[in-house]
Amino acid sequence: MKLKALSHYDNGLDTKFGDCILLYGNDNLIVFDCGHSKHKESIADFLEKSPAITSVSIVVSHNDRDHTGGILPLLDYLYENQHKYTVCVYSSLYLKDVDAILEILDDKRRTREATKQHILEKFNRIKEVVEKALEYSFSVVNAEVDASVAAGLATIVGPTVDEFATVVAQAIEDDTVTQIEGETVMNAASVQMQCDLDSSNSVLLCGDATPNFLHDLDDYDIIQLPHHGQYDNAIAVFDTLSNAGSKLFLISDNTGSAKTSGGSEKLMQSDAKKGKRIKNTKNGIIELPEASIYGCGGSKTPGGVIIPASQRTGGYGAYYDIL
Repeated sequence: MKLKALSHYDNGLDTKFGDCILLYGNDNLIVFDCGHSKHKESIADFLEKSPAITSVSIVVSHNDRDHTGGILPLLDYLYENQHKYTVCVYSSLYLKDVDAILEILDDKRRTREATKQHILEKFNRIKEVVEKALEYSFSVVNAEVDASVAAGLATIVGPTVDEFATVVAQAIEDDTVTQIEGETVMNAASVQMQCDLDSSNSVLLCGDATPNFLHDLDDYDIIQLPHHGQYDNAIAVFDTLSNAGSKLFLISDNTGSAKTSGGSEKLMQSDAKKGKRIKNTKNGIIELPEASIYGCGGSKTPGGVIIPASQRTGGYGAYYDIL
């Protein structure tokens, strides 16, 4: 598989085109988030130039607009071209864990049906995506841990059921912007996905997930810094790793500089980035693998790629239940 992280489309300080990361092989395309209709246009152009691709998988990390804004137009495009593509949507299907959520809430006044309705209202964009996919007779799969994406080309690795249920319970208990481990409830339980590139490097994509929900980070060679490279999240990730200098960090930062947008500006202007290899979509489209990726210590590894974590030694560290 190869990776292409799409970039922002202008320099407006308040534009929020959001995330869109493509993983693709000979006949498969995985779309991890699609934050804006311009991303959909880029994907359509990519597919037109890649006639061998017959399978499209769409993974939705979480409910926020800057990760979902282009998904409905993308589904429309794929339906218009359904003779070309088999389509599957992977998303957290919130209602499947309603009993676990009710147990966490521990409020006997809440009925199961009322709780389900509240979930659908709170996570409205996910609901719209799933309903549209079902309307078009596309496959819909719950993005739970160990779920296989695109016939095993990628795997969902987080969040756990307990983490997910805790986040949803808090989201429906309090309609204000509450937080879990420093991230809003909308962000915290973002779907996380692992994929191996043609270079054998293992990639972790994680949307806006709270770092406390990211596990076994030393197992990955390339890590998407959550919440568009937001400073505190990045520091938490760096501190978790046994050797942050051995990794390549991917920042999908298409959010401008609005106060609530996350964004990498503070990180990229800080000393925290020293000794770290970081690629940021604010500098343009990112494509991996590429010859300019270097290994630890500044020496070029065979083939110009990072030595996979698995090969290092010595210090390297069912359908949505719609009401």
